Amino acid sequence: MDAFFASIEQRDNPSYRGKPVIVGARPGHRGVVSAASYEARRFGIHSAMPINEAHGRCPQGVFVRPRMELYARESQEIMAVLTSFSPAVEQVSIDEAFVDITGTSRLWGSPAKTAEALAARVRDERWLTASIGIAPNKFIAKIASDLNKPNGITLAPFEQADIELWLAPMPVGRIWGVGAKTEALLDAMGVCTIGELQQCPCEFLVRRFGAAGRSLWELARGIDDRPVGEDGPARSISREHTFDRDCRDREEFRRILLSLARDVGRQARQQGLSAATVFLTYRLPDFSRHTRRTTLARPTALTRRIFEEAARMLDATRIPDGALRLIGVGVTNFGRAAQMDLFAGENDDPAVEASESAMDRINRRFGEKALFLGGEAKGTAASDRRMRGK
Repeated sequence: MDAFFASIEQRDNPSYRGKPVIVGARPGHRGVVSAASYEARRFGIHSAMPINEAHGRCPQGVFVRPRMELYARESQEIMAVLTSFSPAVEQVSIDEAFVDITGTSRLWGSPAKTAEALAARVRDERWLTASIGIAPNKFIAKIASDLNKPNGITLAPFEQADIELWLAPMPVGRIWGVGAKTEALLDAMGVCTIGELQQCPCEFLVRRFGAAGRSLWELARGIDDRPVGEDGPARSISREHTFDRDCRDREEFRRILLSLARDVGRQARQQGLSAATVFLTYRLPDFSRHTRRTTLARPTALTRRIFEEAARMLDATRIPDGALRLIGVGVTNFGRAAQMDLFAGENDDPAVEASESAMDRINRRFGEKALFLGGEAKGTAASDRRMRGK
């Protein structure tokens, strides 16, 4: 999808159209850009940029707080459009997916016509634009989808020799797994383009980079044999909160954790997933990032379990100077949601599951804050940790 969050805001607010829209934290506060419209990108603004830097580059921009519930619902609608073209869909993020259209030509025509029809459906039904790459594998398709944004369709070569020529002038940073550190190492070797990487023997790359060297050698030639769907559903679900100022209030940490855990649990329940691992993440004032995790005796998607495990890890963590810049909670190691155990303990009480599912339904209908847990409200007593509130 093209500038997904920002495009949704422009669609829903006609006064934003044609203006630089920046979705993220409020200027003057800590936080980063989540998405920038193409008008904003002309000012050099991009995702993950500190919000105050974005404001300095474009003070006249429209700065909007994210509406994640809405973006998630919109993502589900778009994925439903994709699955109407092929059952083989692999969603890799909230705004991106691979679709295997092998064998669909009788329904939709050539790959190019299929892409045109798909883009038209998204545009007509959701009033949003998508950019599409057509290729023989996922790696090449991903690169192609980025070449003609926004609202572009790119047909990559399909013959091996043509693929290598097509890739050759591109920077090595286009290759999956080549981050800043690897790019710097390659640059030190005199390798700046994919074509220059193609000249390196596989054995040399393996000696230099270990097992990742073979992947570099293959991807430089456009070789990627992974089928669509191999990566499966989301590997983790997490939410984070950046404090406006370094925070030392442990009760505020718990309040934020509870709110984040509620959203993480809701997302897991919506996807029918139960997680065997809960993790706590936090960032210190020196920007160093730390993670603690625990494996549960029984997988869960309950907010109560997720919060209690995260809070337990927090209580057991010594925080230098007691201050945090960011705190987050997440779950991973998924399986499909299992039927409740008749002999489950208090934390797995079926009544808890029923009440949380009921909250999900009410908040989907009336807004994410129609109902919330008592511990999420500021001023909640420290002893009130049973999450009885409404």
